[in-house]
Amino acid sequence: MLSTSVSAPGRVLPAAQAAPAPWPELREELRLHRAGDNPDGSPAWHVADPVANRYCRIGWLEFEMLVRWHLGDAARIAAQIRADTALQAEPADVEAFAAFLRAQQLLRELPARALAPRFGWRWWLQHYLFVRVPLVRPARMLAWLAPRLDMLWTRGFLVLSVLVAVSGLLLAARQWDEVRAGAGALLSWQGGATLLVALAFSKLVHELAHALTATRYGVRVGHMGIALVVLWPMAYTDTGEGWKLIQARHRMAIASAGIVAELALAAWATLAWCLLPDGPLRHALFLLATTSWAWTLLVNASPFMRFDGYFILCDWLDFPALHERAAAYARRWLRQVVLGLHSPVPESLPPGRGTLLVAFALVTWLYRLVVFVGIALLVYHLFFKALGILLFAIELWVFIGRPVATELRAWWQQRAAVRRSRILLLSLTVALPLIVLLLPWPTRVQAPGVLRSAGEQAVYAPYAGRLERLSVSEGQAVQPGDVLAELNAPREDDERRRALAVAEGYRRAAGGAVGLDQDGAARQVIADRQSQRWRAEAGARATELARLRIVAEHAGAIRDVDPLLAPGSWVDASTPIAWLVQARGWQIEALVAEADLPRIEAGAAVTVIVSGSGQRLSGRLTAIDGARVQRLPHRLLAEGHGGPVPVLPAGPNGGLPPADALYRVLIEGDDPISGRVAVRRVAVHIEARPDSPGRRWLSAIAAALFRQGGF
Repeated sequence: MLSTSVSAPGRVLPAAQAAPAPWPELREELRLHRAGDNPDGSPAWHVADPVANRYCRIGWLEFEMLVRWHLGDAARIAAQIRADTALQAEPADVEAFAAFLRAQQLLRELPARALAPRFGWRWWLQHYLFVRVPLVRPARMLAWLAPRLDMLWTRGFLVLSVLVAVSGLLLAARQWDEVRAGAGALLSWQGGATLLVALAFSKLVHELAHALTATRYGVRVGHMGIALVVLWPMAYTDTGEGWKLIQARHRMAIASAGIVAELALAAWATLAWCLLPDGPLRHALFLLATTSWAWTLLVNASPFMRFDGYFILCDWLDFPALHERAAAYARRWLRQVVLGLHSPVPESLPPGRGTLLVAFALVTWLYRLVVFVGIALLVYHLFFKALGILLFAIELWVFIGRPVATELRAWWQQRAAVRRSRILLLSLTVALPLIVLLLPWPTRVQAPGVLRSAGEQAVYAPYAGRLERLSVSEGQAVQPGDVLAELNAPREDDERRRALAVAEGYRRAAGGAVGLDQDGAARQVIADRQSQRWRAEAGARATELARLRIVAEHAGAIRDVDPLLAPGSWVDASTPIAWLVQARGWQIEALVAEADLPRIEAGAAVTVIVSGSGQRLSGRLTAIDGARVQRLPHRLLAEGHGGPVPVLPAGPNGGLPPADALYRVLIEGDDPISGRVAVRRVAVHIEARPDSPGRRWLSAIAAALFRQGGF
């Protein structure tokens, strides 16, 4: 169990004096420190490695082995432990401990990997997202500052901060609209930049709290500096020597100081934001409050990463190296469930503790999977496309792929101990999903669409007019030539009457012009022509008025009658009065995704599910457009209107362009349509060519890589 630390003077471990040549020697610079007792009451010690700046915790048996390490033989060490103590040590125990020391590089042997340069390319690939840069050695400054801030560690200040937090949250709840508006403003790039500045300040307070609390308990703070977290600078504090504290509650106080300080900062900032008037200071306090609350509760308090919440949990349970020990139990459980291997437990624990460790490890792995995929996506977006894809793949391999590959390699090395029946079962378990993914299966292409009657007549007023009579009702069957509605346009009728009156006046003037002595014949001709012109205009007006008598063009049923219309109502030319649809025969305009286009062809059978009614219709695919749809055939399909298709902002012509590449297909059928709506949203299922899901997924991944890589 390793943890970062800074070495300090302690007991020097005895080096081997007369050990045989093959017996490994301990490194001379190691130090031994007394630790708190284990949960079972047995004593524990810390072995500090000042060169690697880390430590490991050992128990009573391992301690007795170390003080007799100079004997140079596993059997002699075990025998002397049995003679001098109540422990029943065996040579195998000593050899296993020697393997542990070798794995932790505590022996004078140098593994090949220890010779590799510390800052080689492998190190940078694993650490470039989190790099620490020490800046100051603050021990003297902290020793001067800690006693002057004693008030902040009193119970009274803690109670006061809790009351401030409750008051601030209650007042903020009464101004929830302002909170939501402020949070929405953070989604812009300016808001994000200021949010990062506020995060840096709260993180500085967080780290100072760790450092000051460590100083109060006599723990030396080696250095403070800047940590580059995903290339963003954040303050950090080295409190690694906290492991020297024997009491777990003292270590927990250091680990929890940062979270407590950030929560107190958030509480006071929230209350100040609620009380201050609008201005730059109030905006800054809002950023500080939201950053402190969110970062502390969502990140620092999480026990699934090596943040404060993890170390608090370890100290609270007095169970160091929780992640490593839980992972060891989970790996054993996986090998038992999958391979049927019954290996010994990693360590002796109380009943039920192992099950809890397995559950904790599984949740930790799932949590880290989500976090590491998110980090990989963030890295991808931080760089240009080609480099972003490369770093995305590296992150997935380093954090996810390599641990999985390491465990699979361990499984492979133990294959001789796995029963053949288990191997056959595992092979079938792996092969069956591959077969399902790779074999071509008859499938259907699903697409949204709108259903219309194959023959339909929109009953519109040719121009604005007053409804005199509505001759039909909802669902009424009509025949060709039946009158559907009659409207009147008073102004048009007045103009017709005026034209007739003027024409009659000119006709009379022409009759009276015959008896005139001078220019009688000429005036008669002029009056006749004017009379004819005005009669023609009256005829045109009459023709326009005749258009207000709307008749059925074909047989069908009336649908979607406007319920607000009544005699005397004025009807606009753009408002439909009703729809006349045929009882049989329909058409559908559906939108098919670009990836599904090669799998369908004209003549394919189609099953249609009518939205709302659940009616099932059968039809045929009659046409496929070769060009991408630029606007939806109907607003019913748009996401903002209850449809499934994401759309972009409306264009200049008012049409809604789809966000994805979609292609229009036409489907026709003869089934009778039930319902009272002329235009309905439907889901169509088109019979497609057999295809394997694996090939589609690989094609989609390859297309995404080429598209995002700019190839």
